[in-house]
Amino acid sequence: MSFHPDEINYWAVLAAGLLTFFIGGLWYTALFGKQWVNLQGYGPEKVAEMRRRRPPPVFFGGMVLCYLVMAWVISLVLTAFPDSSARAGALFGALVWLGPVACNAMTAFISMDKPFALVMIDQGFQLLHLVLMGAILGGWR
Repeated sequence: MSFHPDEINYWAVLAAGLLTFFIGGLWYTALFGKQWVNLQGYGPEKVAEMRRRRPPPVFFGGMVLCYLVMAWVISLVLTAFPDSSARAGALFGALVWLGPVACNAMTAFISMDKPFALVMIDQGFQLLHLVLMGAILGGWR
């Protein structure tokens, strides 16, 4: 397998990383925020403590950085594939989710005492953003 870093579209990497960040914000606030906090068993004091430990620049900056790195790596891997399309990228994102992401989440779930609904919320976001990220990076080369 041969990677071609010179074929990376950095505008697509930026778009995919930032889109993931904004989708995550929507997912974990308006759509599932309260449910996620309740399923974690966090009370208002715990949420306030977590916010103090990771102030907004650290929390949001770390998220954006991670999503940009993820988009760059996926873009790099996609350069090794001959089929450059949104469909191929979306399929790649789904396979990345199914293999390493979902399987790691399930092994963590098996070993912890958290409700399965929490895994579903987190993995729903992971699947959505990996498919969208793959589609953007595969289609915008």
